[in-house]
Amino acid sequence: MATMAQAKRDFDLGYLDRFELKGWDLTTGKRGGWFIWLGRGNVASWLIDARDHEARQFKSLDSAVAALEQIGFKVDVLFSGGV
Repeated sequence: MATMAQAKRDFDLGYLDRFELKGWDLTTGKRGGWFIWLGRGNVASWLIDARDHEARQFKSLDSAVAALEQIGFKVDVLFSGGV
């Protein structure tokens, strides 16, 4: 798991080269919104909130993309995960 500061550091060092945005329905009553999965393979993990060490939740896709851009990723296209 990585905080925003750790993700920025890892991106700058070349350790992060992939991300996934995962959306969950807010109407279920559980944690919903958009979440960021960083990396790949055995070292992949959620972007976490530094305060509570839980997966960081973004209420909008725009805010999740803005976080990815703050880390250093260039986000220029999004694809559907299928139906």
